[in-house]
Amino acid sequence: MVSFRTTSRLRLLAAAAPLGLLALATPAQAQDTPASPAPAPAAAGNDQTADNSTPDIVVTGTLFRRTDSETPSPVSVLTAATLEQRGLTTIADAISTISAGNGGSVPQGFQNAFASGAQGVSLRGLTVNSTLILFDGLRPAYYPLADDGQRSFADLNTIPSAIVERIEVLRDGASSTYGADAVGGVVNVIMKKEITGLQGRVEAGTSQRGDGGGQRVQLTAGYGKLSEQGFNIYISGEYQHSAPIWARDRGFPLNTNNLSRIDAGGGFTGANGDVNFLPPSITSASSATVAVVRPANQVTPGNILSGVAISGGLYQILGRTDCGQGLTTRTTSLGQWCEEDQVNKYVQLMPDQTRFGGTARLTVNVGSNAQAYLAGTFSESIIYQQRTPSSLRSNNPVLTYGLVLPARLSNGALNPQDPYAAAGQAAMIFYSFGDIPATLKNTSQTYRIASGIDGKFGDGGWTYSLNGTYMRTNLTQDRTGSINFAGLTKAINEGTYNFINPSANSQAIRDQISPNQQSKAHSELAEVQAIVTHDLFQLPGGPLSLGVGGEFRYENIYDPTPNPGNQFLTINAFQAIGHRYISSAFYEIQAPVVKELELNASGRYDHYSIGFDHFSPKFGFKFKPISQLAIRGTFSKGFRAPSVPEISGSVVGFVTYQPNKTVQDLHGNNAYVLPSALGLNSAGNPDLKPETSRSFTVGAVFEPTRWLSFTVDYYNIKKKNVIYSPADSSFADDYLADGIHAGTLPAGITVTLSPPDPDHPGTLATPLFVNATYQNGQSLKTSGIDAQLQARINLGGGIKWTTNLEGTEILEYKQVNADGEVLNYLGTLGSYNITSASGTPRWRATWQNTVEAGPVALSLTGYYTSGYKGWAADYKGVGSCTLTPENAVKYNAEGTTRTIGSGLQCTVKHVLTFDLNANVKINDQFTFYMNVANLFDVKAPFDPNTYGGNNYNPAWGSSGMIGRYFKAGATFKF
Repeated sequence: MVSFRTTSRLRLLAAAAPLGLLALATPAQAQDTPASPAPAPAAAGNDQTADNSTPDIVVTGTLFRRTDSETPSPVSVLTAATLEQRGLTTIADAISTISAGNGGSVPQGFQNAFASGAQGVSLRGLTVNSTLILFDGLRPAYYPLADDGQRSFADLNTIPSAIVERIEVLRDGASSTYGADAVGGVVNVIMKKEITGLQGRVEAGTSQRGDGGGQRVQLTAGYGKLSEQGFNIYISGEYQHSAPIWARDRGFPLNTNNLSRIDAGGGFTGANGDVNFLPPSITSASSATVAVVRPANQVTPGNILSGVAISGGLYQILGRTDCGQGLTTRTTSLGQWCEEDQVNKYVQLMPDQTRFGGTARLTVNVGSNAQAYLAGTFSESIIYQQRTPSSLRSNNPVLTYGLVLPARLSNGALNPQDPYAAAGQAAMIFYSFGDIPATLKNTSQTYRIASGIDGKFGDGGWTYSLNGTYMRTNLTQDRTGSINFAGLTKAINEGTYNFINPSANSQAIRDQISPNQQSKAHSELAEVQAIVTHDLFQLPGGPLSLGVGGEFRYENIYDPTPNPGNQFLTINAFQAIGHRYISSAFYEIQAPVVKELELNASGRYDHYSIGFDHFSPKFGFKFKPISQLAIRGTFSKGFRAPSVPEISGSVVGFVTYQPNKTVQDLHGNNAYVLPSALGLNSAGNPDLKPETSRSFTVGAVFEPTRWLSFTVDYYNIKKKNVIYSPADSSFADDYLADGIHAGTLPAGITVTLSPPDPDHPGTLATPLFVNATYQNGQSLKTSGIDAQLQARINLGGGIKWTTNLEGTEILEYKQVNADGEVLNYLGTLGSYNITSASGTPRWRATWQNTVEAGPVALSLTGYYTSGYKGWAADYKGVGSCTLTPENAVKYNAEGTTRTIGSGLQCTVKHVLTFDLNANVKINDQFTFYMNVANLFDVKAPFDPNTYGGNNYNPAWGSSGMIGRYFKAGATFKF
């Protein structure tokens, strides 16, 4: 073990090491007058050129400076000007528009995300853990909470948007340069190195429906020009706030879980589990805020969880004759109970969000041949979300499906809350705590310091680069409304909580049952990176260059369970604690064999303290037979290291599960076999190996004129040893088999069972959890085509038209399971588990058109995502939406057409929205702008199968959920 003091020194060293070199370099140049230095190298992707006039840049994915961005690998660039024209004022929003960004991203409106409030990008649909995010060529710390408790990623919200120069997207494997995670590609956000004067932004916006109001303020002040004073220093701060959007303020079906207006025969009320108007299930946590009971036997005196419902016992509303205003009273031969649309009452489709932070940066010319910088950033993000009231029926982490109100209290008196007490029977109760507000507040604070020095030395074309960073994110989660099991048990046994009239409860009793709960987590990263390049000798096409480098990195995640001792119901039991050290060496050779042909080779060796090593090679070429055409290609191997959660963590995820028809019939199709939450319990495995990848690209760049360019690239990626959790709902089916005799499960798979169905003794109890550890063994293959068209046309009369079309078509996306089963996910909601039910749409495209006329610039940008099937090979099976009437419904946006037909509901519609942005430059100091997002108020396509949002997919349909949105603001500069 390494002591805290030692690790602290290592982290400080990572940030301060480049400054030591700066201190050594400065005295030798102390008598020199700063001049424009010669071009200096930079850490990969960190453009630290001392002279703004030089055309040399460092493109993401290479160690060398070059005069063009046409590397063998395909790279897309989003400049600050492009973002301004599109009206994109946050980095997360900008990156989410990348056409190569596919399923598996973490969007802002993902209600059920473990990493609530954070945002991540997934290039090539390989999920957030296979896309590397860089800040100025250096890694950030992971967000303390992993996506689905498994996939570690960097939060895009920690990047200060006010000082971004450009965003480079490397759409190719890059482990040979950056190491782990760069399998699907790299997103490198490059900050401005020089800002002078005072500049800022003020902005406000609101949706057409009057909600989701947002405000943004940015202010930056800088002094000094590198070309004159030899230094620049600036300070920047920003603040943004977005008000929540409530489900009740949106139209059907976003505002409800009651889909009964979509008639599927026999009644269908959708995801709230109330199918055919059946009463509450003993295996369902869905309850109303008006209590419902049924007679039960308490098997173990004093144990409120030992209740077994009496077969044939009728449901009744506790202490009243109906459910009251805002609820629906149901009465059948089974008794009387309450339905409540808790989505409409309580759910926020977008939480309340507040973010603010500041950055300070100093850049200094060190003599005539080097440049150094020091930057520090602080940011804070506060996400506040109201949630549905907690139910006293839970399967996580304590099973309370057998919870009853005892006939006698702990003092021996009859229980006045139990209507069956006089008969000696307990009351099985169904209830949600409507008198105790349920909220979640995530507060993350990020601290980052980075420094570096780049320069040249000697007369033989030697250059160097030394960079370091330290970053820490502290996350605090504050919860209200979570039910403390000990407090609940005490209140039920003593009869102190009033279930009949909850408004009569004292605050002291509510605090006993639901004390406020807080948990803390943090993540850290420290990194030092050094690079040296040298021109070895001349080739016919230019110098043969060699670059070598090394890196040392420390990563740490401390995410203890937010529910120690399983004190609280409904708080998911997940945790991940661990750290590791990574030491790396890498090289790159650039060989312009002739003027028309450039070859490139690179490789990287990584050693992980957790017990494995990996070498990642890459080869590339660029052939330019004529000035208008370049042909390029790459071949590379890469890897993804097992995450801390996968090695030493644990997590329970939930999927909607319903037993097969045979089992349903055995139970008389009663409430016991309704769709319910099945827990998939996954535990860490310290013996995991890294995932490995093989990828290649081939493409062409065609520039027939200076104002027109077209690129097309084919990519092909294959991953092996893919880490997965074998826990799957299919094992619940295997166990249930015929519903009478337990089926055989594979080694390493176990199930935890629900209480038995009292109405059908002799049948198997349904699985509550499927338990397994993470394993290597799956493989995945995807391929596709990227295309870009750029044109800038002078229309005459001082009018210019710029058009930029970017699109990605996925040609193949297949997963091969450990048993050899091939699952095809292309154009479906799959992979349901890997992409968090965001799916794999075949097409994504962005088309921006900007017309500039004098001081006015008008931009219309279209965003397209193709439709997909509403099922997945790993979710209910191929074509499963044709098997049940409720999944064979065709829905239109108004909810008025109710058509029953085989397979019609299988298709989720495409998304096509347009944003309109107008900029008016008043003078050199002021520019006003107005933006209309989702110009035509397109509605989010209906998707009842995804779990990220309520009846819509937030990965593709967030703009349709928000609706038409207006923003107006001004930028200023003095």
